[in-house]
Amino acid sequence: MHDHILSSFDKALRSMREMVLTMISITRKNVDVARRGLLERDTDLCNEAIASDHEVNQLEKDVDQMGMEMLLKFQPAALDLRQIMGTLRVANNMERIADQAAGIAKRARIINQLPEMTELNLIQPLFELCLANFEAAVAAFVEGDVEAAATARAADKVLDAAEKEFDREMLRVMENHSSPLEGYLHLIFVARFLERVGDHAKNICEDTIFIAEAKDIRFLKNKRTGEDGAAGF
Repeated sequence: MHDHILSSFDKALRSMREMVLTMISITRKNVDVARRGLLERDTDLCNEAIASDHEVNQLEKDVDQMGMEMLLKFQPAALDLRQIMGTLRVANNMERIADQAAGIAKRARIINQLPEMTELNLIQPLFELCLANFEAAVAAFVEGDVEAAATARAADKVLDAAEKEFDREMLRVMENHSSPLEGYLHLIFVARFLERVGDHAKNICEDTIFIAEAKDIRFLKNKRTGEDGAAGF
């Protein structure tokens, strides 16, 4: 973060980023707790992930309020403006990831009441991909690393493909079972929640590139930075 001629701006921006880092910490924990609640069939962990979602919601409101106050007080431009707007976007995506974690926990609570499924562990690799993408996106944002952001963004395609393959596998399993299929259907929803977490992690990568290079690559088919067609600010 560059030194600003108004030290109060730097102080406010640091405070805003610290709130987002707190959101990241809570959200990271929520996703992992939801994962454990599902794989360990622990409903108490599911309830914990669901209850913690309100903390992230409140923090996003606080970040939004601070961002608006900074825009009104400092009337920033160029990099200063992008840092505020990009950080607001990251906060919004983090709140959405926390929502997906709560959704996973709610589905897991239902699954925990059903007979055990030997196929439950098939979703573990999807969790691992999702968490890896999340961590890479967050690290790129914290460091302001454009190359790391571009690499992490590209990894979302791997998660998308894995989620589609998981869906196909669940359909094959369901076709060969005469027993109740409710649990498998809930697992398919969990997989879709994980794919959405990946989408929001991808958005965070785009926000990082926007902050650093003033390029909006959200709607480009080829998202590598530095190519023609990226909108500049």
